[in-house]
Amino acid sequence: MTEAGVVIRAAVSDDLPGILSVQHQAFGRVARAFGLNPDDLPPLRETLADLTLLIEQGTRFLVAASRDGAVVGSVRASDTDGVVEIGRLVVANGWLRRGVATRLMERLEAGYPRAQSFVLFTGADAFEPLALYKKLGYTVSRSEDVGPVVLVWLQKPGPASKR
Repeated sequence: MTEAGVVIRAAVSDDLPGILSVQHQAFGRVARAFGLNPDDLPPLRETLADLTLLIEQGTRFLVAASRDGAVVGSVRASDTDGVVEIGRLVVANGWLRRGVATRLMERLEAGYPRAQSFVLFTGADAFEPLALYKKLGYTVSRSEDVGPVVLVWLQKPGPASKR
């Protein structure tokens, strides 16, 4: 256990319902905070079958699990030729601002020692996630207006880029 009271580990298939639940909590907060229609957010439309397919296709999932084994956070990533695309960093209600997201990101990055770069996107107005990513060394590389929101893409050099 850690100061946050969680263990960060690779997800197993039994974790998928918990991952989906936390993802729906987190992106439900996003929809409410920004006045978005929940049906417009792809993370709120994902199903267990979608997550299962992603794992079968090689997407890695990490979870933060509480003392009782409940999933309280998650993040996913896929590697294409050294570019690691990170997605859906989520933390459950009641576990925010306790270091869970930071630990998930640090563990995820450590799991890709041959990465040339890490990339992700978030909303341009998502100030807390943007602050976290900046603290972790990510910089904005581009932005795009996608209807009701502006998305920003961030990147960070990976360990292999320094060799």
